[in-house]
Amino acid sequence: MDFFDKLGEAARSLTEKAGDSLEINRLNGEIAIEKGNIQCYQRELGEYYWAKFAVGEKLDEEAMLICDKVVTSQDRIRQFMLDIDKVKSEREIIQDERAKAKVVQDEKAEQSIEETTQGKTETVSNENLEKTTEWPQFCPNCGGGVKAGQRFCMFCGAEIKG
Repeated sequence: MDFFDKLGEAARSLTEKAGDSLEINRLNGEIAIEKGNIQCYQRELGEYYWAKFAVGEKLDEEAMLICDKVVTSQDRIRQFMLDIDKVKSEREIIQDERAKAKVVQDEKAEQSIEETTQGKTETVSNENLEKTTEWPQFCPNCGGGVKAGQRFCMFCGAEIKG
């Protein structure tokens, strides 16, 4: 009987520990909910003070320092957005240069073909060359390579028109 008593005691102990664990997890869940509530209240408090700051109302020194930090961050965001526009415009310039270089390369190839076919009765016209040559495409947003017939860029997801 001693064995069964020990087995029963172990089962009771495990059951109690499992119950305690469930209760602790439930309480930790409640704590997490309350922490989320506190963050919402802090955000509301910040929005309240920000609204006062935005209309020019004088706040206490600590609140003014925090508002100044927000303004500084907003200025940095604006600068980052300008940097993004600069990167995009530089990418467009690179794409234009590549397209121009491709045109020059194709013109040279066309001249070479014309020179080698002089004296032959069959010549390749510009229209036939354009129909048979597949021109490379680039994404207007990121400059990534785009296959013919592709509707969206596989690098940035931008829609490919044309």
